[in-house]
Amino acid sequence: MKLIYSKIWNLAKPFYKKGRAMDIEHIKWMMKDAEFVCKKEKLDDSLLLPLVIIHDVGYAGIKGNSFNKNLRKTHMKAGAIIAENILEKVKYPKQKIKKIVKYVSIHDNWAFGQNSIYKDKILGTFNDLDFIWMATPKGFPALRKILKKNKKEMIDYIRNDDKPTKIPFKNKTTKLLFKKYLENLSR
Repeated sequence: MKLIYSKIWNLAKPFYKKGRAMDIEHIKWMMKDAEFVCKKEKLDDSLLLPLVIIHDVGYAGIKGNSFNKNLRKTHMKAGAIIAENILEKVKYPKQKIKKIVKYVSIHDNWAFGQNSIYKDKILGTFNDLDFIWMATPKGFPALRKILKKNKKEMIDYIRNDDKPTKIPFKNKTTKLLFKKYLENLSR
């Protein structure tokens, strides 16, 4: 990982420690797979990696079910402010700060039916990765616990999710990653 992303991660980590129990593992996984996707798809990692690293910092200190729509709005608003502060501390390019902060402020807008925003290559790829987390070895049990589902119910929940229909996978790599993680769950 590039030094700048390590600096962003080190500044974000204290917020994640105050947030949801799964957040640190969520971000670690996303960073690794986002780097892989950036290389395979030739995406701008200078936008996607900071977005991945800081997108959920707004959950710091917020209690409750993160599937609650009011909490989603609150965490995106708080997250945008925290993200801007973190990026300014590491002297990230101003034009990129503006774009990343905007992404953080809207990254969960799918929950409000605003699906067209994910046509953006970076935000769409981010959305794919955030969705795929449910099928990963650490994401699956974390979300099972939140949603109070057994293994079969959780696999059905993921398989029947309408995300891939409403917001199709942005690229071949994220689509293949999802398929691989889902297949591994079913074993």
